[in-house]
Amino acid sequence: MARSILILFVFLCGSASADQYDAKLGKLFSELQQTLETDKGKAITQEIWDVWYQVSDEEAKDLFDQGIAFMSQADFRSALLTFTRLTEIKPDFAEAWNRRATLLYIMGEFNLSMQDIKHTLELEPRHFGAISGLGQIYMRQNKLIQARKAFEKALEINPHLEGARINIRTINKLLSENSV
Repeated sequence: MARSILILFVFLCGSASADQYDAKLGKLFSELQQTLETDKGKAITQEIWDVWYQVSDEEAKDLFDQGIAFMSQADFRSALLTFTRLTEIKPDFAEAWNRRATLLYIMGEFNLSMQDIKHTLELEPRHFGAISGLGQIYMRQNKLIQARKAFEKALEINPHLEGARINIRTINKLLSENSV
């Protein structure tokens, strides 16, 4: 459990650096679909994260960086206040909503996390990280069919998500054991 939370946190953090409206994303998502090379898929995935993390507003960037720092220090209350403020001043910044969703997941606030995931996906429907996060929530709630569908959808967008593949295998194993 703690390991999967840590893996999710590390995966979602990446390196902070336009947002979901950046014109580069269309090309990156196209390349992501076309490449069969694992290393290239991982590099493109990181490029997408880097674009998602960018925000032009200096105050918003500072809040984003502060929120990440609070999360890394396990100061969840401060991180929550920071990401909430960020969603208030920059409500169209999908990664702010996704980051708060991740934090709420870590805090065990699954319903609130799902609300922020929904908001993230309204702003960026291709956000494979948010969709994978939804799958994680469904797994924690033992809603295995919904979890599998979420991970499958994430893989449709980004076929290089090994964690989603592993989760699907785990879910399939659990479902087959439960049907015996």
